[in-house]
Amino acid sequence: MLNKAEKDYIIDLIEKGETIPEDYKYKLFPTEHKEYELAYAGKMRKEDLLADEDGSFPVPLQIEKVFNGTEHPTFDDDWKNMIVFGDNLQFLKTIYKNEDPIIKDKVKGKVKLIYIDPPFATTDEFQNKDGAKAYNDKKIGAEFIEFIRRRIILAHQILADDGVMFLHLDQKMVHYIKIIADEIFGKNHFQNEIIWKYFGPTSTDQNFPKKHDVILFYSKTNEYYFNSSATMINYDEKAIKRYDKMDSDGRRYKVYYNSDGSKRIAYMKDGKPTEIFNIPFVQGTSKERIGYPTQKPEKLLSILLNAASKPGDIVMDFFCGSGTLAAVAEKLGRKWIVCDIGKLSYFTTQKRIIMIHESRNIHNNRKYGKNANSFITCNLGSYDLKTALDMEFNKYKEFVSGLFDIELKSHKIGGYEFDGKKDDNPVVIFNYNLHKDSNIDDAFISDISRHIGNRMNGGRIYVVAPSHRVDFITDYEKINDVRYYFLKIPYQIIKELHQTDFKKFRQPRSKSNINALDESIGFSFNRTPIVKSSITKNDGTIVLTINEFSSEEPRSRKLSDEKELIGFELLSAIFVDTNYNEKEFIMSESFFLDELHEENGCLSIAFDDTIVGNKMMVVYTDIFGNDFSECFVI
Repeated sequence: MLNKAEKDYIIDLIEKGETIPEDYKYKLFPTEHKEYELAYAGKMRKEDLLADEDGSFPVPLQIEKVFNGTEHPTFDDDWKNMIVFGDNLQFLKTIYKNEDPIIKDKVKGKVKLIYIDPPFATTDEFQNKDGAKAYNDKKIGAEFIEFIRRRIILAHQILADDGVMFLHLDQKMVHYIKIIADEIFGKNHFQNEIIWKYFGPTSTDQNFPKKHDVILFYSKTNEYYFNSSATMINYDEKAIKRYDKMDSDGRRYKVYYNSDGSKRIAYMKDGKPTEIFNIPFVQGTSKERIGYPTQKPEKLLSILLNAASKPGDIVMDFFCGSGTLAAVAEKLGRKWIVCDIGKLSYFTTQKRIIMIHESRNIHNNRKYGKNANSFITCNLGSYDLKTALDMEFNKYKEFVSGLFDIELKSHKIGGYEFDGKKDDNPVVIFNYNLHKDSNIDDAFISDISRHIGNRMNGGRIYVVAPSHRVDFITDYEKINDVRYYFLKIPYQIIKELHQTDFKKFRQPRSKSNINALDESIGFSFNRTPIVKSSITKNDGTIVLTINEFSSEEPRSRKLSDEKELIGFELLSAIFVDTNYNEKEFIMSESFFLDELHEENGCLSIAFDDTIVGNKMMVVYTDIFGNDFSECFVI
């Protein structure tokens, strides 16, 4: 209960328009505790997460490329499958808000199956037998649990009422995640614990060898689709022998006798249902192997999709990794959405879908032989500036309204027409194409002020415009007690508008760190790295030499607890299409910084000329996710 002094304090804060401290929020809106729940530091109320109190908020999707036409047939309802590069929490919030024109009314409440395979553990808590760190994610302890919990909360919100979710974990974190998933879905909607048994290490000095992962199976409600025949496994020899008779049609059966002595016949089916699946890892020599460290077998995912979804259903994986769910969903006729924060995942999945006709069928060793259906690749939270500014103006307005949380609603004040509202304040979206010879300057602001007169004293007006078309250096100008805030593209952060500073996620400099957990706050526009490189041929070898590398990201964006990075230290990885077809980039090789040797101030990569075609495309990615691409004619 609040005492009088606390009540007066809160009323005073509200009247001043100030933020109520976190402790008081929980007193005002106490959480009703369930029968049991997991308590830990930093656990946020579901209501606050959905209200974006965590500092992360929805951001718009920007289409990079559409794959359709004769090579990639479109669905009858014009649906396009999606590969999204970006922070999955922001993506889930964008789906939850349901305002982005690319996905509006197409995804929220319509996803029938979600499968995620997040990083399993934390560096501070788990070590291998030699004391070395066994995992590479950056989240520790309670922070890791909350990282996963917030995403499960949003996943639950966007599932269809008859949807299901599979959480793929190992023995280190499954018990914690089971408790928070029970809180979110309700323990009565926990359906089963699925065991993926594989051929792991065969010997250990101090413990039982690890031979399985756990997949938790939840439904949103009691009404969900399930096909038990998909969980069938073949009978072993002993079971087959028990069906010791055969009828004229060649069907095996056995005879039972009831308590009254009457005879009963039971026929042997194709197999028996089970929640334990003995499926090997995707080995390095397997034709299914694509070179991604944590790749999961297609057979495992096919069981889950066949058991709990139908052809035409939307299925989703927001820890995409190697893209196995997308590949399996494509082959099984499901619609799919995948998202990942890593560039290697993005390029790997794109290649896997473009080249799916060369892959194998799930249930036999024959070539799949069909092109993928229509799909799009998208950026979320990190955008190409030229693409944004080249949009048709109405599309541009939709895009920036998503960036700045603007409600597009044309209205007039004193005869001046505004494009929308932000936090109930009027917004002008500057039409830079229509006004080619004018900028946001004193005359522009004075014209608005003349129209509105004294109707907004003490208020604020937002003006959205490309930064090079804004003549003011400051974040705002004040005329007649009205503040005019400039929301510039690329965006300059105005601290008083955001409780949490914008943060751009980092790309790893080692393949061993590709599953490191990172997240983004806000959004950014790409700043192309500066690269000086050359190609030489020498005795059957083609050598790519990188002489210089630098990033135009602000120097203040160094990694926490590290010195300021310069030169090659800013390079994450180099992705190469050794036989570029001039239509799309299909990654054939990837090289992370720790795989490259620096000599005489240069980095170099040697290729056997037998694998290189007439043209080679190279994409250099810095640690901030910015790309520089160049094509070499060989």
